[in-house]
Amino acid sequence: AGYANWQAGWSEPKKQWCCTKMGRGCMPKPPPDPFNCAVNFLTWGTTWTAAKKAWCCKIHGKGCGTPAPVPTYDCNAGFANWQAGWSEPKK
Repeated sequence: AGYANWQAGWSEPKKQWCCTKMGRGCMPKPPPDPFNCAVNFLTWGTTWTAAKKAWCCKIHGKGCGTPAPVPTYDCNAGFANWQAGWSEPKK
C-alpha cells in the first residue's frame, strides 16, 4: 500500500521502519497532559481547580475523593527547641 493509506495498509514493521528511517508513517503523538498532577499534589484538595481534580483523578488516579485534612501547626509553640521538640511532620 502507498503512503496515502499508510495507517490502514502498512504492517507494523513497515510503519516502524519507515518512521525510523524516513520519518514517514509515524503515529501522531498524543497531546500533552493539560495538567501536571505532581504540582501541589500534597495540597490538591485546596489548591487544585475542579477541572484539574477531575482530570487527574480520571487519568492518573490522583486527587480523587475527599482529601485528608491538612494538619495545621502552631510554629511559635516550642520554637526555641524545635529541632528536638517538634514532630517530623511539623518540621
